[in-house]
Amino acid sequence: MTPTPRQAAMILNGLPGVGPVACRRLREFFGEDLVSILFAEKKELFGVPGLGKTLAEKISAWRDFFDLEKEERALTAHGAKFIPFFDAAFPPLLKEIPDPPVGLYLRGNADALSSRKTVGLVGTRKASLYGSTQAKKISRDLAAAGWSIVSGGARGIDTAAHEAALEVGGPTLCVLGCGIDIIYPPDNAELFKKIAQSSGALLSEFPFGKKADKRSFPQRNRIIAGISAGTLVVESDCSGGSIITAHFAADYGRAVFALPGRVDQPGSRGCHKLIREGATLATCASDIIEDLAGTPIQQFLALENTPDESEIRKAPPQRTASENLSAEAQKILSLLRNGDALTPDALAERTTLPFPLVSATLLLLELDRLVARKADGTYEIL
Repeated sequence: MTPTPRQAAMILNGLPGVGPVACRRLREFFGEDLVSILFAEKKELFGVPGLGKTLAEKISAWRDFFDLEKEERALTAHGAKFIPFFDAAFPPLLKEIPDPPVGLYLRGNADALSSRKTVGLVGTRKASLYGSTQAKKISRDLAAAGWSIVSGGARGIDTAAHEAALEVGGPTLCVLGCGIDIIYPPDNAELFKKIAQSSGALLSEFPFGKKADKRSFPQRNRIIAGISAGTLVVESDCSGGSIITAHFAADYGRAVFALPGRVDQPGSRGCHKLIREGATLATCASDIIEDLAGTPIQQFLALENTPDESEIRKAPPQRTASENLSAEAQKILSLLRNGDALTPDALAERTTLPFPLVSATLLLLELDRLVARKADGTYEIL
């Protein structure tokens, strides 16, 4: 059976190792006919710049790596849909980022994806009473004013944001870091059920059965940032998923907001650092609406991570690549050591790591002052 274009997108999306960057290269080479990619000769696939022999052979033998009939049965069993990037229901803002997913799995109301009035609201899993209270108030007021709340379904701030939007009957989009059939965290099962049965939706770019891991969360974070006109960080330390989401938003030219907190609380450090770097201080929903109303996307400069004098005085000695760095970070540093300045895309190609994981790792290396981002978007070692 020849797959439909929608099925072809689902196959490419589900093939291990074939991420959004590889799919973009395939589309640039073959055009938008995804079916033709699946039936291309190996020699044609070998000619796709940057694809590599391993991925070319995997695409050529896609039936050995992806069970289309099983995936279709799972869609029916879970009452889900797969929405490819070319579908009219695909989120318009998400199409505009450089590394959009090939498609999204959805449970809930597909119409909720069409709005450009979307605000990402993220923060720590270990939320304080102050953080939870403010997240609920801002989320509730935004939803009541007709804005969709986007978050990641995690414990803490994410949960508070989703619940507050539901309380006023507003749409909320929950972007999962796992397959849409997996309930993670387990204690949010009832929340996810309410979202899927409301005017909002559960979303994931991962195929059925995919468990959350350290690679899937950065990929999820880029979707939260990409689907939102602006992103608010409510409570966060200086590293972690919320800060990664904020930097994705800045890189995509979207508005970044941060809620100020107590200066003696670790959960406020990340927000205060974002504000110093150029994020907009926000204390209520009206601060966000005033900035976003009338323009679907605000153009903001990427956050610069330039430390002030006091930070330089307190800066710890730089670590070497062997000290507490992930394998991904060590791969990236090894490529930069010869003096080359490389783009995230080039680093993803040379390390064979997923593009979102490379972006997230570069951010952490930048925060550790092991690499620096230049004005042209390339990175160099410090």
